[in-house]
Amino acid sequence: MLFNEKGFLDIDGLVAQQSTFKNIMADGIVSEEELHAQSERVLELLHETERRFSEDDQQFINLLFAETNVLSAVYHYYQLQNLK
Repeated sequence: MLFNEKGFLDIDGLVAQQSTFKNIMADGIVSEEELHAQSERVLELLHETERRFSEDDQQFINLLFAETNVLSAVYHYYQLQNLK
């Protein structure tokens, strides 16, 4: 689910539910091989998106993907600022 019981976006919960995340984090260490394999999974999904969806749909998906990553990046910067 994208939203938690309070209606807030729950990206962390969504990530934690993914079997890929669970498998990568099982030993608490992210290896270079695991990082490469996950990068390949994402690339495969992006290519599937190009095949499956119209150009307009792809533009919307790209915007969603980009803005989700902006949120992730600024959230990490926010956390770092509050460590000082």
